[in-house]
Amino acid sequence: MKSFNQYEQYADMEFLREYCLREGTIRHFDKGEVVVRRGGKIKFMGVVVKGYFKYTVTDNDGNAHVTGFVFGGGIVGDFLSTVGADSVGADITAATAADVMACDLQTIKRLFIENPDEFRAFAIGLFRQAYMQYLDLHTKSPKERYMALLKRCPDILNHISLKEMSSYLCITPTHLSRIRRELTFGE
Repeated sequence: MKSFNQYEQYADMEFLREYCLREGTIRHFDKGEVVVRRGGKIKFMGVVVKGYFKYTVTDNDGNAHVTGFVFGGGIVGDFLSTVGADSVGADITAATAADVMACDLQTIKRLFIENPDEFRAFAIGLFRQAYMQYLDLHTKSPKERYMALLKRCPDILNHISLKEMSSYLCITPTHLSRIRRELTFGE
């Protein structure tokens, strides 16, 4: 589901995908296996070959919130932790059994140094996606955000649960159910 992570429409990710597929090693993750916890350091970046991953943060009350997904063909990792000294901002967990063609961070850093234009495009694409999501959260209604997600990824519900989707959209499952009912039955 390439259209989920919008940064890929602004940055040509083929150089990184091809590199990981050619130079990486396969890593398997069981469903529910945590790749890295928030505050930790990730050890790789890679292409999801099978399955998908979700990114979550936990609030002060212990509630987990989905902040992102990476599906087959997407790049799993943490950009800021990879290129800088930052710790990972969200838990990264295998939402299903998943395989990744992974490259270690030193290899990825070297690739970015050797390809500054691609690095810049990747960074700008990630920033643009984060900024647009932030603006959408403040300017669009939950219904508008849901409809935009369905337009971009019509088969998303074949991949994630309604609970995961409602968390990603920053609404309750009950609110999402009401939106879906309204769209289906015109209530």
